Amino acid sequence: MSQQRTTAERHVEIPGICFIRQPESTLRCTMSAGHYGERRHFYSGPLTHGFRSGTSRPSRPGETQAD
Repeated sequence: MSQQRTTAERHVEIPGICFIRQPESTLRCTMSAGHYGERRHFYSGPLTHGFRSGTSRPSRPGETQAD
């Protein structure tokens, strides 16, 4: 019998991806887990020649994946 793992409703953890949410937005950091410096979402921003430029923001003190 397999046991299904439960996850708290507001807790999202994806191994290997930072995934910390931007305040007041649905965008999440798509850089590798444990990185330093600013948060970056590579799949947003204006479309230029068929590519998205991405957006970035400074990291906040005390951020964790469990947001």
